[in-house]
Amino acid sequence: MNYIHMLSRLGMGSAHPGGFEATLRLFRKEPLQPGSRILEVGCGTGRTACYLAEQGYQVTAIDLHEQMLAKAQARADAMEVQVRFLQADVCRLPFEDEEFDIVLGESVTVFTDAAASLSEYCRVLKKGGILYDRELLLDQAMPEEALQELQQFFGIPRLMLREEWHRQLLSSGFTSETALEYNYFTDQMKQEQTQHADSMEIRDEGILLDLSLWETVFQHDRMILDNTEYLASALFKAVK
Repeated sequence: MNYIHMLSRLGMGSAHPGGFEATLRLFRKEPLQPGSRILEVGCGTGRTACYLAEQGYQVTAIDLHEQMLAKAQARADAMEVQVRFLQADVCRLPFEDEEFDIVLGESVTVFTDAAASLSEYCRVLKKGGILYDRELLLDQAMPEEALQELQQFFGIPRLMLREEWHRQLLSSGFTSETALEYNYFTDQMKQEQTQHADSMEIRDEGILLDLSLWETVFQHDRMILDNTEYLASALFKAVK
């Protein structure tokens, strides 16, 4: 079982570094303008998209995984909010140029061809529009064998250093970028990850007896623990 399939079966709504607490912290620090047209890329089971819709924003949310989208729509129906959910590839967004004010990503771009996905984010943003993107990155060079193992497990094409993210964002068409946060995998981050229990989480039936799922969960935890000294997460803000 691969990592994304594991998340889908568990119905996890905030698997990104820092969890939903990190999401809420972003919106506290960077209040979104009323009336903003928001695109969430890689929305997963829709927790952030539905939260934003609940706050009155016009939200479009995409994901490549059909089962994730089904759970996201079920969440929206239960919360009685309107979100436009679409199955789509972030490297080939099905939208017109300059359609959105905000593009939001939470541990999504790292799983893609970043040159293609970041260019697409920039294309669909209006001039002056903002990308907020929280991603896993390398804090320092990592032994090649361990790096290849980690990238293969997570399905990450290329794990980048902070400087590489900077260059990639600017070469994708953004005029400026900054890291609003830069976080290490500390005990505090682990505590944040478990805050804000998700009452809308929809788990697949029978997962408690699925040995392959729990093997993937344990492998995930081992990968992070074994490589903590090399990893960090950053919240990037890039302006078109």
